[in-house]
Amino acid sequence: MSEKSNQGRVLFADLALVKYKSVISELTKADVDSDCVTDVTQLLQKISEVKYDICAINLLLGGIGPFELIENIRKSSKNPQLKIVVVTRQVHKLNIQNTIRAGADDFIAEPFESLNFYNRVLYHLRPVQVIKANQFEQSIPGVESHKYVQMLLEATEILSRTDREHIHDTFLKILQDIALQMESNRTSLIIVDESANNGVVLATSDDPKFSNFPISLDNYPEIVHVMHTGNLIFVEDVSQNSLTDRIKSKVKSIAIGSMIIFPVRYHADIVGALVIRRPVATELPTQDVMRVLQATANLMAAHANVAVLLRKIYKEFKKVSAA
Repeated sequence: MSEKSNQGRVLFADLALVKYKSVISELTKADVDSDCVTDVTQLLQKISEVKYDICAINLLLGGIGPFELIENIRKSSKNPQLKIVVVTRQVHKLNIQNTIRAGADDFIAEPFESLNFYNRVLYHLRPVQVIKANQFEQSIPGVESHKYVQMLLEATEILSRTDREHIHDTFLKILQDIALQMESNRTSLIIVDESANNGVVLATSDDPKFSNFPISLDNYPEIVHVMHTGNLIFVEDVSQNSLTDRIKSKVKSIAIGSMIIFPVRYHADIVGALVIRRPVATELPTQDVMRVLQATANLMAAHANVAVLLRKIYKEFKKVSAA
């Protein structure tokens, strides 16, 4: 194995390593080095000696709970920017929340698809800026965001006057307003059902006919990341992220330079994402602008028939699974 990988280095820590065989094989092809350990002692020793980029760990390995285990990994790690990805069968909401609170960067449920796992590793190996929600949600909008505040007020007014039958047209107008202010060539509102690993694009700014389009989250690790953590994700330059860069080859209709992904909240739950794509690499907006955009996203979710949409996602998922 080379002393230094061209693309990154990953440590897999699990009692049953055979499940990662296909993932490791694909990572090797992508010039990503992988090491494996089967107990905590080996894990802490390895991570103190080698500068890993990612540690994928099964919580059962430690037997001491996520907080202490993740804290020990952080203290021992040679890399202060280490990404910790937890792998577990315990997929209930409280466990995910506790794992993220403990300091994990992502969460992958077992059993997993090898390609999905591989994509998530590639995603985390490249520059992605994570903005904790409380860093901007408590800020007070300033003068420079007045046009965004006006946009939010107009969104509130138009939504209050829209019936269910015409909600898509209203969402489209609001997304087009956001796209105009953000100089975005595609801004989309997505509702997600994590249990089914699927979502629905309710509307997108650049195509009036694009409505309730189903997607698989396997192809959108950045959205999964937002759903798990509740944080805003910013990819300043898509070309610097080997996974998100591939979006450009799949989405030929628009140029994609950077992305901002906001969590969409409804009744304290994260139910989707507002995705803002811009044609060139750009800097992150100011905190007050982010706060208004977050409020606008949550406002749209409050007016979407979320429960019905999630049931629809589930039915579609069951239909595909049975086929």
